[in-house]
Amino acid sequence: MKTSRIVAACAAIGLLVAACGNAGSSKPVSTPTTRPGAAPVTEVSGAQLQKNIPLTGVQGVTNSQIEVAVITAGTNPLAGDYSTFASGIQAYFNMVNAAGGIYGRKLVISQQHDDQFVNDEHTVKASLAQDHAFATFIATPLFGGAPDIAASNPPMPTFIWNINQEFAGKPNLFGNSGAICFTCASQIAPYIAQEEHFTRIAVLAYGSIGASKNYAAGVKASFERYPSAKIVYSDPDLQVAQPNLTAVVSKMKENKVQLVFTSVDQQETLILAKEIAKQHLDAVQFVNNLYNPQFVHDNAQYLEGAFVAPQFAAFENTPLIPVEQEFEDWMNKLGKPVSEIPGYGWINALQFVHALKLAGPNFSQQKVIDALNQDTHFDADGMIVPIDWTKQHNDPAGPNGTANQYAGSYQCVSPTRVHDGKFVAVLTKPGKPWVCMAGGPNAPTLTRNATYENFAGPAG
Repeated sequence: MKTSRIVAACAAIGLLVAACGNAGSSKPVSTPTTRPGAAPVTEVSGAQLQKNIPLTGVQGVTNSQIEVAVITAGTNPLAGDYSTFASGIQAYFNMVNAAGGIYGRKLVISQQHDDQFVNDEHTVKASLAQDHAFATFIATPLFGGAPDIAASNPPMPTFIWNINQEFAGKPNLFGNSGAICFTCASQIAPYIAQEEHFTRIAVLAYGSIGASKNYAAGVKASFERYPSAKIVYSDPDLQVAQPNLTAVVSKMKENKVQLVFTSVDQQETLILAKEIAKQHLDAVQFVNNLYNPQFVHDNAQYLEGAFVAPQFAAFENTPLIPVEQEFEDWMNKLGKPVSEIPGYGWINALQFVHALKLAGPNFSQQKVIDALNQDTHFDADGMIVPIDWTKQHNDPAGPNGTANQYAGSYQCVSPTRVHDGKFVAVLTKPGKPWVCMAGGPNAPTLTRNATYENFAGPAG
């Protein structure tokens, strides 16, 4: 049962959902406030960034450093080592510290924990009780500790790789995207099918896991609302870690499936790809969480043509946006490989520093949370689709399940396809790493006139 919950959280990622927001790590950013008549929140700059004010009673802060805790699923037999999330955080901290730190203090990972896949709630409780960190960073498939983070006192600013349904409704949680609606209709899957001329679709999900089934329901809802292709085969009742997909692929072959949307773990993706090759089915997958260069290289013959879209601007787009060039440079200095999960660590470290700059030199945990929650356009210097933190803590579906009142202003994707064991950018344009759906999340019809965006522009 624990394994089922793990795979569910890992697999059922709302990849086809976009967000809205703005920030900057290297320049002052004015952020509109939701309080009528109040002045905008602005990042401090210049000498203020090195103003060292003694802070009494602020947890995790000394006169020389700001301490954070990191919790990841390092013991992760299904989907890789999530502890690489900490490498991205450390790389960003190294960059900031090399420039003198912030407020006369160095940024330090003081504690790092492995929740061993199934012990997130216990690990979070222990960290809150014992680490006394100023902020917490989390990348785990399960997020059983979310209620403890939400109820923490003092309130804990927490930055996560957001793949978790438990994220929604908690104003001290921040991520690389806003709250995800797993079942909402989206233009993106139908747009991919439309642009790549796929007309026959399959959807696969795990049957015993609500989150996985919800993802499949979201894909189904998307094609019902935007019928660019027909779902000719659906199996939302796969077993967890199902070792044999012969019958499933045989049914897909009978139905002449061309494109398969899956909500399964990384290893199941490979099992499926091998069976597709064995039965000579001319179909490819749209795969969640596979932006892993080594895994794709090692399994190139089976993953050829697969679509993979990370939750940030894919590095294959040229020219590389400046923040991603910084990421590559500082990961190289750290001696760590560039891949998806460290990218989310970098994004969240950038967001944390942005929040500190908004809060000012007399900062506290509550001030960091409050300041960031007034940011209506956080885009990690263009690395992610903008997030509006005044509303995107909430489930985009709204209280009645259909409102989309908390959805972001943008619905974008940065897709790649696997070719010869490498990722290749598709559907975007040079200098524009995002393809965005006209009309946003509530468009009545599927766009045939997408826009191409680079959120790393002057306002980013």
